[in-house]
Parts: sequence; C-alpha cells; structure tokens
Amino acid sequence: MSKKGQIILWIITLVSFAGILAVYHKLPERVPIHWDSNWEVDGTASKNMMFLIGAIPALANGLFYLLPVIDPRRKNYDAKTYGLMKAVIVLLFVFISWATVVSALKLGINDKLLLSFIIGITFIIMGNYLPKVKSNFFIGIKNPWALSDATIWRKTHKVGGYLFLIIGLLMLPMGIINTSLYSNIIFWLLLIGIAAVNIYSYILYRKNIRA
Repeated sequence: MSKKGQIILWIITLVSFAGILAVYHKLPERVPIHWDSNWEVDGTASKNMMFLIGAIPALANGLFYLLPVIDPRRKNYDAKTYGLMKAVIVLLFVFISWATVVSALKLGINDKLLLSFIIGITFIIMGNYLPKVKSNFFIGIKNPWALSDATIWRKTHKVGGYLFLIIGLLMLPMGIINTSLYSNIIFWLLLIGIAAVNIYSYILYRKNIRA
C-alpha cells in the first residue's frame, strides 16, 4: 500500500471514531454487538462498549504495522497484497462499527442486506488474494502443516481462496433471500469448508513426509 493509501486509511479510521463519539449521546443504553447466522441481533451490551468498538479499526490498523516487524518470516510479506488485505479488514471493522450504530438507532436500514453484502464482498476479495499470501505466522491459514512447507502453504491457500470466493458469492443474496434455512446452509458450508481445507493441508503434509 502506498503512503497516500496508508494516510487515507488512517483518516477513515480516525474520522469514523470521531463520528461515533459525536453520536454517542443519541445511542440507547443497550447496543447490538452480535448477530446470528441470519443477521438477526442476538446479543447486546452497554453503550459504553461503543468506545472500544469505535476504536477497533484504528487499533487494527496500528497492529498491522507491527506484524511484519515481529514476524520471523517478515521477508515473505508482499507490500501490495498485505496492504490490500489490511485495508479490507480495517474497512470491514469500520463498517461493522457503524452497522452497530445504525442498528442501535433503528434508522430503518436493512441490517441483513447491508451486512450480508459487505461481508460477502469482503470474502470475495480475500478469496482472490489469499493464494498470493506467502508463508507467515499471522495472515492466512496458519495450521502447522501449511507452515511446515512453502508448497503445502501455497496449495492450501489456493483451495482456501476458492472456499472464500464461493462463500462470498453465496452471501451476497442473503439479504434478499429472507429465510434462515439459506443462512444456516451457508454457515455450515463455511464451517465444513474450513475443516476440509485443514484436512487437505494435513493430507498434503502426510504425502510430503512419505516422499
């Protein structure tokens, strides 16, 4: 990510936090902090939690500067890919923090439509760039078998990328398909897919040590 891009990302996170502070007094005493697989609110907390929720994007952005410094495999960090992944994750946190505000204020915006679309897009972007992430200890599918070998890492992340891409595409219409069955199917497909990717990684490892 260019220096200009980094500055813009910092501005977005700080303006977002300032905006949440500005609307804090309008929030009810309880705000939503968790949604179920059908994007229905199933958990709330004191509105004081908004100080933390609002700060998470900036905190995450700062953490992303630290990871390449402390990672023993820092040489594997590609600036473009890492910068894009950082931006996507930080912007997702910004969106979720404001989704909490919108839901708490009951502004009449379809939470399910927005959440499913934005998170679906996030999965699609991550799925496209996951195969480009080189072996490291913080970003990607970090099971012991993938970390043990560069080829296993690459193959695991290629399959993982397809999984994220498919799940992302399936998430896009969740806000329109108003049934919990569809949401639950996608949720279980994601869990099964994650398990399958890790099993695939282990199988590659076993084949590798037998070669």
